[in-house]
Amino acid sequence: MPERPFLTAGPLTAFAFGVESALGRRPLRYLVARRFTGDTALTCLYVLEPEQLAGTYLTISEDRAGGDCQVWTYVPTMRRAVRIVERHVFGCLPLTQVGYLDLMAWRHPALGDVPEDREADVSWSGWPGAEARCYLGPASMPGLTVTEAVDPVSGTVVARSVDRRGVPERRWQVLEPGPPELPARIGVRRPDAGAATEFRRLGDPVEIPEGVFDEEPRALWDAVGGRIPALAPAR
Repeated sequence: MPERPFLTAGPLTAFAFGVESALGRRPLRYLVARRFTGDTALTCLYVLEPEQLAGTYLTISEDRAGGDCQVWTYVPTMRRAVRIVERHVFGCLPLTQVGYLDLMAWRHPALGDVPEDREADVSWSGWPGAEARCYLGPASMPGLTVTEAVDPVSGTVVARSVDRRGVPERRWQVLEPGPPELPARIGVRRPDAGAATEFRRLGDPVEIPEGVFDEEPRALWDAVGGRIPALAPAR
């Protein structure tokens, strides 16, 4: 089955949507935006809440044909955005168990196929009949494997486990699919930490001008945040 991009919005090539969750009693809210241009994708996640992280953003630039993926992050206390080095790209966003991998349009180019005789178990995924795919991590992350469950109907990834030396470190899964090709709810958890944390998409994605992505992420929020009422008011 050919690998399809993840987090698409039907025919839209530039779009945005809101996401919410909670950390205890603390609300979490994000603006997520993506632009596809051929075999490239640019993704931006802009933090609205919690208040101490408001204005933090993450950008992921992917060139599938060129085998390149760059992840940049910025916190308001920084002078400028910094690039996340490869060994940290397989980690998580601040205050969540959502991984950078979970926001990428395609498999990270540093992940390689495992030997064919190695079994990949996705029985935990909640997706019976899903196709299992397993990848080896890069040399900078010895013992790392990433196992994905792929829905045979849509061809998209619906669950992912990141393991270190055979021990699951965290798991991500689609709890509720939703058109257009964007999950309505996802769950993330550490297998040793109890129940999953759920993230919910706020309404349908909205189409946005492609040129907005060439500006600073704050300008992206200013341009489209008001079109997603559930995210208002802007900070």
